[in-house]
Amino acid sequence: MNLKERLAIYEGTKEYQATKGYFKNGKFWVYKDSLGYPTIGYGHLVQKGENYSNGLTPIDADILLAHDIDRATKQLSTLNLGVLPQDIEDYLIIMLFQLGLGGVQKFKKLLAAAKAHDRAGIRHESVDSLWYRQTPNRVKDMNNQLK
Repeated sequence: MNLKERLAIYEGTKEYQATKGYFKNGKFWVYKDSLGYPTIGYGHLVQKGENYSNGLTPIDADILLAHDIDRATKQLSTLNLGVLPQDIEDYLIIMLFQLGLGGVQKFKKLLAAAKAHDRAGIRHESVDSLWYRQTPNRVKDMNNQLK
């Protein structure tokens, strides 16, 4: 499963969102995430000036997800962790997607473990966090995806 597919599952597939009423009449609609922020599609945090009052088609949601992954990938390069194995890179991109650059930068020990390619260290640091307490199933799955 590629990164885009994993994020779509973590953030809520079209089928899951249909059960919640966030996907109806062939479109995604704005909803409040677990922290109360307006969100649409596959976990896109609605930014000031963005208007989704007419909903978002599945194709546009895929494009938006690709842009958000690209943004997270660019943010990863600012962390100066060197060349990372793909599983660790994907892990950090998912973190950046969910928590933002400022949130991820608070994980100093986890980032040091990532730089050292220390998967056990990454797992250990991730479970001792508010992030884990808020989204335990996602973090457990992410930890299981580390090789």
